[in-house]
Amino acid sequence: MKSSETNKSAGVVSGTIWSILDNATSQVITFFIFIILARFLNAEIYGVLAISVLVIQFFRNVIFDSIATSIVRMQNPSRIDYNTAFWSCVLFSLPAFLIVLAIAPLIQNLMGIQDLAFVIRWTALTILLTGIARTFEIWLTHNLMFKQLAVRSIISIIFGGLVGIFLAYHGYGVVSLMAQQVVTILISLIVLVITTPWKPGLSVSSASFKELFNYGKHVSLGGVTNFANQNSDIFFISYFLGATPAGLYSVGKKLVNTFTTVLSSAFMRVSLPAFARVKSDGDKLRGHYLNATYFTILLTAPVFFGLSAVSHDVTLLVFGEKWIDAAPVMSIVSFVGCLVSIGYYNHNIMFACDKPQWQSRLTLCYAVTNIIFFIIFVRFGIIATAIAFTLRTVLMYPLSVWCAITLIDIKWTVYIRTVIYPLVSATIMLCVVISLNKYITYEPSWFVLLLKIVCGAFVYGLMILLFLPRADKSRIIDFYKLIRKR
Repeated sequence: MKSSETNKSAGVVSGTIWSILDNATSQVITFFIFIILARFLNAEIYGVLAISVLVIQFFRNVIFDSIATSIVRMQNPSRIDYNTAFWSCVLFSLPAFLIVLAIAPLIQNLMGIQDLAFVIRWTALTILLTGIARTFEIWLTHNLMFKQLAVRSIISIIFGGLVGIFLAYHGYGVVSLMAQQVVTILISLIVLVITTPWKPGLSVSSASFKELFNYGKHVSLGGVTNFANQNSDIFFISYFLGATPAGLYSVGKKLVNTFTTVLSSAFMRVSLPAFARVKSDGDKLRGHYLNATYFTILLTAPVFFGLSAVSHDVTLLVFGEKWIDAAPVMSIVSFVGCLVSIGYYNHNIMFACDKPQWQSRLTLCYAVTNIIFFIIFVRFGIIATAIAFTLRTVLMYPLSVWCAITLIDIKWTVYIRTVIYPLVSATIMLCVVISLNKYITYEPSWFVLLLKIVCGAFVYGLMILLFLPRADKSRIIDFYKLIRKR
């Protein structure tokens, strides 16, 4: 029994490490490709693609993610469960694809953006490819086989990126971004089929489908509202201000989203199956949740607060002067990156505890408040929209925490103590770096940026060393020893 528990813990740690490597490597590659493409393309092209991706992402979130979550949260899904999930994804993807083809001209007329229908129809191919690939991802995720997922990500992103860069260099504009999307997902599917031990069969079960449907309908509702929550800013900017401001806003959020994916999505992917495996043991579930929250905020708070302080330097040096109007957006939305990162765990607790309806109601609240905030602020420009995004995130975050800690019986004082020291230390670091900006009058350069980063890291490390309780220091040391063993 003890050996079994040890193997499970080792599997979670190993899965976490591979998931981090997957996210870090793939996001770094993606970001470098993005930088290269940004040199050839303008903000309007990125705005058109951003709107197209929103349409496709809606169907992927509502259909495929609901089925995936229904399987991953199970303790021991059977082969029939996986088969049922596979054929459900495939069958639902076809009508979704046809619907997108039909509504593409309507969306173009609504947004008033030329050639948008053409872009939407071609990127809609990714719906079919994702429908086939999703269950392979589910199987690997539930079995904590993130090495295969890492290989898939790296290979597909490199191939897709090379195609996009080649076409952009030869002047194909938005077609280069479309091709990058389609080729990346196509290569991803091929690698998944080759590397996944599980293969779909014809044996399915109506009982399994009913279970997937009954659970997944709540996740789908959550997917709809979560989609509105995450993407309504881009929609309203595109509708009221046009494709160019939407492109600038997207670039402003790009680095923040990249850091979120690298620093927290790896833990988030591992956390749901990890929570699901110990959900019958309250003490272990509480320990997993608090540890995940603690180490994520410890890592992400200095990164996002620091990015907010050096956003002007980063935008100028990384993207170029033509994107400098995106710097204020980056600075504002960076503040809440760490809250978004640890917020994933609150949602996964609801899924693991078989309360998807809680999550769907929560995201509905998020979506409604987001829409209200953006309708009020978006007319004043992209900076006002970024402020609305940040303000809404801060005000609504305690609600998701309440849902999670209520389900697993954790007191507010315990949760606040878990996150307070990294947040205070990062705030002090932020103030120091902002002060440096006033005294360093040199033009932005990589040396000046590195100097600010080093100073910020030193201040944050010093604050942690001086003020972090001894128990938290011991927790960090124990986690470091566990990683070294792997």
